Amino acid sequence: MCLQTMSSKEKGKFEEMAKGDKARYDREMKNYVPPKGEKKGKKKDPNAPKRPPSAFFLFCSEHRPKIKSDHPGLSIGDTAKKLGEMWSEQSAKDKQPYEQKAAKLKEKYEKDIAAYRAKSKSDAGKKGPGRPAGSKKKAEPEEEEEEEDDDEEEEEDEDEE
Repeated sequence: MCLQTMSSKEKGKFEEMAKGDKARYDREMKNYVPPKGEKKGKKKDPNAPKRPPSAFFLFCSEHRPKIKSDHPGLSIGDTAKKLGEMWSEQSAKDKQPYEQKAAKLKEKYEKDIAAYRAKSKSDAGKKGPGRPAGSKKKAEPEEEEEEEDDDEEEEEDEDEE
């Protein structure tokens, strides 16, 4: 059944239902409090090595100034399209120097990131950006209390026998 083919009487029924739902929604949203702390992701370490650019990005950084000077009114998106077209028109032989440079930068990055991770693991024991010192202690007693509760229940079971 389509809204356009309904009679006004049939539409009225659905409109009343919609008004009721809207009122309920508004009531619920007045009391709604979004959960705290769930949206926070990992903070990126500013000292971490940056990922190397791909062959295409190396090509773009080399050719972008030329395109900007040839076409000064071109928007950022249009410039990117033009660079993409130029890259796809390049032969494998023409792309090779960019791919080799990208491979060298990737190797260097992998060495740097391995050293960075090794360093951050050794520093993690000292004092790192991990969990605050108090939060771990709070989590442990809860577990112990639960275990104690289990023990008490077992003792009660033994007493009943």
